[in-house]
Amino acid sequence: MKTTVKAVVFDFDGTLVDTVDLLSEAWSRAASLMNIQVASKAVEKYIGLAGPEISLKITEGDEAKAAELRRLKDNVYDSEYMDKIRLFEDVEPSLRILRGKRLKIAVASSQASRKLKQYLSLLGVLKMVDALVGSDTVKRRKPAPDVFLRAAELLRVKPEECFAVGDTFFDCESAKNAGMRFILVSRRGVSCEKADFKTADLREAVSIILSNL
Repeated sequence: MKTTVKAVVFDFDGTLVDTVDLLSEAWSRAASLMNIQVASKAVEKYIGLAGPEISLKITEGDEAKAAELRRLKDNVYDSEYMDKIRLFEDVEPSLRILRGKRLKIAVASSQASRKLKQYLSLLGVLKMVDALVGSDTVKRRKPAPDVFLRAAELLRVKPEECFAVGDTFFDCESAKNAGMRFILVSRRGVSCEKADFKTADLREAVSIILSNL
């Protein structure tokens, strides 16, 4: 018997907003301020993890340096990249279609909740989202299932009643570990064998979700 779909839980960076390059550059620039040389392309594979994990990878496990790197990265990103954040063009119409079908919508991200709310507000789509879950509000971060499970809890639906949508292997692992069906929006050629569906954009993802109503 097919489970009724009641909600959609989205990742943020790389799924709703075109920020993978911006984040990679910000981490690389922040690292250079600490005389750590790491190319933005080398950082790109970590985007999707939360800041503490990314900073530890860049500093090779040095927690003190990682904390300073996160501080510098946040300063660089907020001062030099904030005004460059853009929604992908398929996001707003996709959200409107889903809301028109009375589906609940959440965003579950490796970003901190405060930042997530700030970004969505600046982009003009905060009002279209029913719940936000940042990595700072759960015990374990992606690829653990906590952010997706918390999203389902806030939306008052069961995990199996949700579709999760993301763009990275970390999103895929997190959503599947939470017991959700997962659509990989592979904007950058990422793959995940556990994904239930793989698409090139959100429009196709929405079509898949609607076909399962």
